[in-house]
Amino acid sequence: MGSSSQIALANNMPNLNTSNTTQNAITILQTGIYEINYYCNMSLSVATSATLSIRQNGTVIPSTSLTRNVGISSNTMLINSVIVSLSQNDVIDMVLSAGLAASATLGSGVNASLSVKKLN
Repeated sequence: MGSSSQIALANNMPNLNTSNTTQNAITILQTGIYEINYYCNMSLSVATSATLSIRQNGTVIPSTSLTRNVGISSNTMLINSVIVSLSQNDVIDMVLSAGLAASATLGSGVNASLSVKKLN
């Protein structure tokens, strides 16, 4: 893959049994099974593939990688949901990478979201 960069998230997200003291990341406070829902609306400066993934402690969780072809300056939505096992103090964040060096422009309005919900 080409370059990757972290997508900025709001610092004032509601949380229960999580913490977002690390900028643009969520820290898990209780071990368990979690549902992760994530979304990004963006365009790229060149036509290439884009991959949206969730990282656990800096490493991409393989089942979370979602790849789409993105045209020049056309908004593309990447949306996915997974269920994973997470441990106390795991740090979760979202990362976007592209097949070629490109600049990403986030869409207007709600352009990226990440939610983590404990199931068990």
